[in-house]
Amino acid sequence: MKSVNSLFLLLSMMVLTPVSVVSQSVSKVLQPYVDSGELPGFVTVVAKADKVLSMECLGYQDIAKNKKMEPNSLFWIASQSKPIAGAAVMMLVDEGKLNLDEPITTYLPELKDMKVSRVSRENWQVTERVTQPITLRQLLTHTSGMSWVAGVQERTGKIDVLPFSLSLYVTAMTPLIAEPGEKFSYSNQSINIAATIVERISGMPYADFLQKRIFEPLGMTNTTFWPTGKQLEKLVIPYKQGKDGKLEETIIDQLQYPLDDKSKRFAEAAGGLFSTPVDLVKFYQMIANKGLFNGKRLLTENTVAELGKDQTGKNVKEQRGLGWAVSDNWIGHAGAYGTDSRFYFKDGVIVMLYVLQQDLPKYGEACQLFWKEVETKYHL
Repeated sequence: MKSVNSLFLLLSMMVLTPVSVVSQSVSKVLQPYVDSGELPGFVTVVAKADKVLSMECLGYQDIAKNKKMEPNSLFWIASQSKPIAGAAVMMLVDEGKLNLDEPITTYLPELKDMKVSRVSRENWQVTERVTQPITLRQLLTHTSGMSWVAGVQERTGKIDVLPFSLSLYVTAMTPLIAEPGEKFSYSNQSINIAATIVERISGMPYADFLQKRIFEPLGMTNTTFWPTGKQLEKLVIPYKQGKDGKLEETIIDQLQYPLDDKSKRFAEAAGGLFSTPVDLVKFYQMIANKGLFNGKRLLTENTVAELGKDQTGKNVKEQRGLGWAVSDNWIGHAGAYGTDSRFYFKDGVIVMLYVLQQDLPKYGEACQLFWKEVETKYHL
């Protein structure tokens, strides 16, 4: 069985996380889609705070090179970067250096003249001064009123074209689409501004902050904005449907290439990280263990509770945590090309699904079957 070999590799790598294997596969519902060539491959993870219950590998990370999926295959995790951004902000909140309800102009005075775009009589588009300041809480819950992305990213179609220092000034010139707190509007721009605040207050580049404060303490050795060297050899190729209906290699169209070029590509807090199943499960185990990992405290228990609590307020219907998607029984986040992670807080179970695909017809159906299988097996 393909997953057995992967588990032996996992045992040799994950010295920080004890592993025990469940007797039955949770990925059996995905195997037919891989066997039929409708989907390229998956890695799935089921874990608790102190142990990995299963890690299964199906199919290929690179079909042309006959490279099978492995526990340390490197995925673009896209918007799964957002919970990590939320944790970074909350580390500084824990230290008393940030306040969630403080106007962000306290930290970034460059944004003191923000305006909101309105449609007035006879369909004229006008801008007005905002009536209340944006808060850090609103940035993390997508209620700041900021656009999906800032102007330059929208025009280029790439999310990694500007450093935070320049993106800040583009944001200052981009009108809001709603008053702060008025409604939910999913915004990479707002998460990137939160990361800019982390840079400003910590005095170090955002990528360095993540490395020092999160990745190194958790042993996340292959989580980065810029995969290089051997990491690129483990890079999972995204696939789309070709004209003949078969799987066809594609690229991550939101990113610039080459991926290891730091002179042209910049850290993107809302969706720029690459990571492996071996790495990212450790972040979720820290959350599941209320801020602790192998005896190291990264976040306070109260802060972890706040991350996954609905923070959007009574006037906004959508539930949202601080960088996290939330529901009545899980917190987590999905990524643009198909990765998805959830922590079922009532049951203490972490479930992760890894695949890189671009709008493949059978992806949604396969994922629905997978989540149903996991929730049934673990009574979630």
